[in-house]
Amino acid sequence: MFAVEDDLRRRWPVFTDLLLGSTPFRAVVALPLQPALAGAGAIDLYFRRSGDVPDLDVFEALAVGELVTSALGDAAVWSSWSPAEGPDWMHGPTPRRRAAVWEALGKVSVELEVGTPAALDLMRGSAYGRGATLEDLAAGLLSGAVRAVDLAAGNR
Repeated sequence: MFAVEDDLRRRWPVFTDLLLGSTPFRAVVALPLQPALAGAGAIDLYFRRSGDVPDLDVFEALAVGELVTSALGDAAVWSSWSPAEGPDWMHGPTPRRRAAVWEALGKVSVELEVGTPAALDLMRGSAYGRGATLEDLAAGLLSGAVRAVDLAAGNR
């Protein structure tokens, strides 16, 4: 997927507002990683200038993606940690904040009796409307400062 600034604005206007307003990036290229272990993944390349995208050597970028996939596969095979505990980096503040998003997503889904895609849409919309990150909204939902019913009603 190749998306320069004009494409981003047309296809993902809310994402584009956040990207352009909060970062120096003006274009995104997402290339698939080979499914070596399980599931699908992508390597995302962000560009400060849309005009730099045509200069990307896609074959080199895909080769880097294959190296990443290979390294991750090797790491999984030779790691000393169990799947339940994970590597040390998963226990830091950033991964914990992201994990809270998943927990809050489940809470919203159950409390509002909606599927996870609808719950995620509600959470994203509310976070955007509040000028907050999804992680901040999730923390509010889990602490009780924000109620799931407020997301459905569009309340702040």
